[in-house]
Amino acid sequence: MDKILSVVIPSYNCEKFLDKCVSSLLCEEVLDKLDIIIVNDGSTDSTESIGLKYAEKFPTSVRVISQENKGHGGALNTGLSAAKGKYVKVIDADDWVETENLPAFVNKLSQIDSDVVLTHHYTTDISTNEVRKWKSYPDAFGKAYTFKNVMSQWKSFDRSLTFHGITYNTEFYKKYCIQLSEHVFYEDHEYATYPCCYAKSITPIDMFIYNYRIGDVAQSVSDENQLKRVSHTKTVIERLIKEYKTVRLPEKCKGRSYYAMKTQGLLISYLTTVLLVEKDKKQGRAQAKLMMDNVKEQMPQAYELAKKQYKAFMMMNRLHISKKTFTKILSSKLYNKLRGNHDFN
Repeated sequence: MDKILSVVIPSYNCEKFLDKCVSSLLCEEVLDKLDIIIVNDGSTDSTESIGLKYAEKFPTSVRVISQENKGHGGALNTGLSAAKGKYVKVIDADDWVETENLPAFVNKLSQIDSDVVLTHHYTTDISTNEVRKWKSYPDAFGKAYTFKNVMSQWKSFDRSLTFHGITYNTEFYKKYCIQLSEHVFYEDHEYATYPCCYAKSITPIDMFIYNYRIGDVAQSVSDENQLKRVSHTKTVIERLIKEYKTVRLPEKCKGRSYYAMKTQGLLISYLTTVLLVEKDKKQGRAQAKLMMDNVKEQMPQAYELAKKQYKAFMMMNRLHISKKTFTKILSSKLYNKLRGNHDFN
């Protein structure tokens, strides 16, 4: 039977998590329609043997590709290029999927021909057990939208236009993709930006598929690691700016607006880190100014989107407001009501 969904699992030293991730995909009802690709990215623990165990037990549905370490982006490049399904989705090895929703999801994918499909996802904080729902709020689910529709209702779609919410049509991805940056963190922003900006049809589906595990101090999204790897964020922003110049879309195309919006999102993350997390406030201001000057020159669309936040962060930096305090403000009901944001219930 033809495969409907390829699932790429980039895996590096994840012996503690891989069983849960793969097991969540082993839904007997649709297993014959799944193409599960475990990319062992030069692991030194038992990641490879765990993957091979599943490949041996489910040889028509599970594959293991082992390679020398190339980082998360390099593992994605390998797995995505090997995908055989009609659609392809990435699940990190320390995350998992909502097994009970897989049959309906695969069935929907068999009926859809959109370039991009969006689904909801959860974040599960392992330190607090807090679960948040990240949803899209379109006028209608199951309907194909264009970027003109999406950009005019950005806050109805933005929480699913992410690494965790996007499922790509495999043929579309392979036609328009770039090789993701290797040996850096945060290259998932590249994945969610390029080739997504080329999509002519985007279909949101009203179901939760991905469960993103957070709250681990060792994760790349922790404040400590974001500061330690701020050069990685800088590298990815610079890559996005470089690749923006290669986008073969008309200047006023809304796909370009999407690209600028996604670049701005990572830029805000960078500014938050250097201005609110960095203890050397003066150094942080210098880093922020250098970055913004570069973005203003190279990609003015993203600069215009970020300049108000930049000024606000500079003020908070001088007032010694921490990211923790800023996060509390962002999480407040009053702030989200004023901003017109949807809640996480």
